[in-house]
Amino acid sequence: MADKLEAAGTARDSGLIAVVEDEAIVLVGYQMLFESWGYSVVAASSADEALSQLHDGGRKPDIVVADYRLKHGRTGIEAVREIQAAFGDDIPGILVTGDTAADRLREAAASGLPILHKPVNGKQLQALIAQYLGRA
Repeated sequence: MADKLEAAGTARDSGLIAVVEDEAIVLVGYQMLFESWGYSVVAASSADEALSQLHDGGRKPDIVVADYRLKHGRTGIEAVREIQAAFGDDIPGILVTGDTAADRLREAAASGLPILHKPVNGKQLQALIAQYLGRA
């Protein structure tokens, strides 16, 4: 039990990023990138999987990074909102998209979440995360 609490404390100290991305290779890439920046990561292919991992670990994410288009017609907006509903609306979210369709881009923009376009500029992503986590 102490190990679990210690691990949760460590995650809070470095910042915990929940990443929702349904392409496995991209998800692993995000996890490696964020860990190389010193963050703890919960990497999941869906909002349900992220919520399960977060609840199992007894952890609240500091930020959510989600791909806009997910499997089964789901969106990153929904993933961010579901995680916020479970852990608090104060958790910031970032959408990442490779979409170019005007209606989808309007929907993403209407969410009020910041949007980064693929291929994502790593420095821009790092700066945005740092800004939201008060490390800018």
